[in-house]
Parts: sequence; C-alpha cells; structure tokens
Amino acid sequence: MDRSLEVVESVGERYELDADTALRELGDGRYLAMVSERWEVGPGPNGGYLAALLLRAALEESSLPDPLTMTVHYLSRPETTSCEIEARALRVGRGHAFYRLELVQSGEVRCAALVTLGRLREAGSHDFQPDAPSVPGPESSSALLRVGGEVPLWERVEQRVARAEDAFFLRSEPGEAKTGGWTRLADGRPTDALAVAVFLDCWPPAVFGRTLEPDPAGAPTIEYTVHWRHRPGSDWCHASFETRAYTGGYVDEQGALFDKEGRLVAESRQLARYGGGPRP
Repeated sequence: MDRSLEVVESVGERYELDADTALRELGDGRYLAMVSERWEVGPGPNGGYLAALLLRAALEESSLPDPLTMTVHYLSRPETTSCEIEARALRVGRGHAFYRLELVQSGEVRCAALVTLGRLREAGSHDFQPDAPSVPGPESSSALLRVGGEVPLWERVEQRVARAEDAFFLRSEPGEAKTGGWTRLADGRPTDALAVAVFLDCWPPAVFGRTLEPDPAGAPTIEYTVHWRHRPGSDWCHASFETRAYTGGYVDEQGALFDKEGRLVAESRQLARYGGGPRP
C-alpha cells in the first residue's frame, strides 16, 4: 500500500479539515501527510489549507496552545499527493516557541513557513480593536453563489453575503476592491485556529471587484501572513478583504476576521501575482 494512503485510511476523522491535515509522525520533527484534492481552487491546492496543514505540525511539536503569527511562502505548487512536513524549533521559551516548517515533495521544498506559538490572554480593560462590520447576521444573509462551476474549495466552506457589492459576480458594475462575508466550514466542524487559516484565504480575490472580469490564472499567492488575535467564539465568522494596491504585476490583500460576538479573531496579509484581467 502507498504510504500516503495509510495516512488517510488510519485517521477516521469526523471532519474533512481534520482528515485532510492528518499527520503521521516519522521522528525528529518530521511528519508524513497527504495534500488533499478536496481543497483545490483553480490549478492547485488552496494556500489557506496548506497553511493549516503546516500549522498542525507546529502545534504537534509545541506544548503552547495558540498560534500568534504565521508567514507562509509558496515556492512552487504542491501536488495532491503525499508529502513530508519538517518542523524545526528555532527557539522554545516559557512564553513563546518559534518554528520553521517546510512542506517537501520529491525532494523539493514547495512551501516554507515561520510560526510563533504562545498563549492568548483573556480580554483586559485596556484592550481595543477595529469595529466589526455592521452587517446582518449569517441567518439573514443570502447563500453565496458558486464561482465558475464546481470548485472543490468552495464545497468545503459555507459563505453568505448580506449585500451584492460584497461579491464581485453579484455586482452590476465595477467598484472598490473589497469582498467578504460570513464563513463557516460546510461539514459543521467547529472553528479553531486551523479553520481561521482557511477562512482568511477562501474568498475570491478582492481585486476582482475592480473589473468584474477575473484573470483566468486567478491570483496565485506568493506570501500569506496570519495574526491570530482571539480564540473564535462562534462557528460563523465574518471575513472582510481589501486590496490597496496593484502595481508591478503584484497585488496585495488585507483581511480581518470577526466572530459573531464582534471580537477580532485574526488579521491577514497577502501578496499575489496578478495579470490584471482577462487576456485578449
């Protein structure tokens, strides 16, 4: 039997994200895993899913429970097959632990990440945060239409928007490079730090709202950073994204994730390659 199949068949996880980030320990910070086709978007696996796969290895290595920040660089597109994840501790202290992670296939590093783990504190009297979006809750929002036919990633998440301008393909004319709405995992899995990494990279790029005509190649991510700010208090979370600049063939995207109680759960930043629209 292929060793990659052993990983999947031995898991028996109830939820897809748990099954598809399952790890088999090999020793010395090395893990065998399977890159699942269930999280593909466009020509390859979703970057948020790959981040969650790497993050799970860091959490396995550390006794500290909470990711605080993670930056992933996507060197080349992983294939939907077995991989090896290497987690190396750079420094482990009482309050923080720092790890370097690599996702390797056929001897080639496909993704490299730096992760800092610690313990998120309870809210204090001097805490402050940005205001949560003023939108109706997920129960009164509309189901998000699927983009471009069957996309495996968007079968894994449930997404709802309150306004047509929140999704580029519902707009009647081009507008601001903004998008987002309510998000949860479609199979009912509770939202945790792994799900947060997916939620902040599972929406169509905000830049599509500028022309309403996406580039056929999408916007492949070069670098993806997440800052976790609070443990989510609800399965539904509201994700909002904004692009501030598209120059030199590269586009940025800033994201924020709030739970239903209005608490800031996480923030994100991405840099992606972008062609600017449909080809002539």
